[in-house]
Amino acid sequence: VAVTSKSKSVTFGCSEGATLKPALLDHVFIEKATEKNGGASTGREEEVVLQDLVPNSSLVENAANTGNDTVGYTLSCPDLPSSPQNIFYKCVSSASAREQVGTQTECKVLINIEEKPEAETPATPEPSRGEQGVVLGSALMIA
Repeated sequence: VAVTSKSKSVTFGCSEGATLKPALLDHVFIEKATEKNGGASTGREEEVVLQDLVPNSSLVENAANTGNDTVGYTLSCPDLPSSPQNIFYKCVSSASAREQVGTQTECKVLINIEEKPEAETPATPEPSRGEQGVVLGSALMIA
C-alpha cells in the first residue's frame, strides 16, 4: 500500500488472533541491506521510531465496528518525508492447538511513503527553451 501526497494516510488490518508488530505504535520496521562476503546483499529488519523517518506521522488503532475480530490501523502522514520511505509492520498470529506447538505465522504489511513534492522541481521532463521562462517565472512567484 502507499501513502501519497494526495492520500496522506493508509488503513490496514490484522486478522483475528493476530498481533501487530512492533508492539509500540510509534515504532515501525525497515529493511536494512547487509552485504555478505560474496557481494550479495540480504535484508535485515530493524525496528526504528516512526517519526524519525516521517515527521509528525502517527499510527492509531481503529475501533472495531464490525462483527469480526479484525483489528484495523490507520497510518497518517500529514508531512511527507524529504525522501521516499519503505516501511513495514507485521501481523503475527500464534499457531492453533492443532498445529505444531511454538510455530507462528506472520505476514508483512509493506507501506511505501512517497517523498514531499518539491514546488521548484517540475514533474515533467526537461522543458524546452520556450517553456523554461514560464517555469522560472512560476518559481520566482512561489519564492
